[in-house]
Amino acid sequence: MVTMHPMVDSVLERAGDLMRILVVDDNVELAENVAELLEDEGHAITVAFSADQALLLLKEGADRTPCFDAALLDVRMDGMDGVELLGHLRRCCPSMTCVMMTAFSRDERLDTARELGARRVLAKPFAPDALLSALCDAA
Repeated sequence: MVTMHPMVDSVLERAGDLMRILVVDDNVELAENVAELLEDEGHAITVAFSADQALLLLKEGADRTPCFDAALLDVRMDGMDGVELLGHLRRCCPSMTCVMMTAFSRDERLDTARELGARRVLAKPFAPDALLSALCDAA
């Protein structure tokens, strides 16, 4: 069972509805674990295993505004990285809350991610509470 800060549930709700969260990570196991944790908390989760796949999902959901309330983005991925994806998200979904995930805490791209509007950077590996707290703080 996940132990959470008592305020996490209420903060992670948007206008009475749980959040629609996009998880983007090329580490399939990690992405699926994050999705499972957030689904267990009642959130609607969509997983993409690359930035290109995430952009396709956003294009498909363009008729829904916003299509996602938040995104969890891995910084380092093959092909387009999470920081470049964040730039695209800022242009098409400026109100989306974005949290970056990385195993490389001294990555120079983190400064760029913050400049582009990443609300938090979550260091991998992380505990379930840290993930929920990062979303809570960023919301």
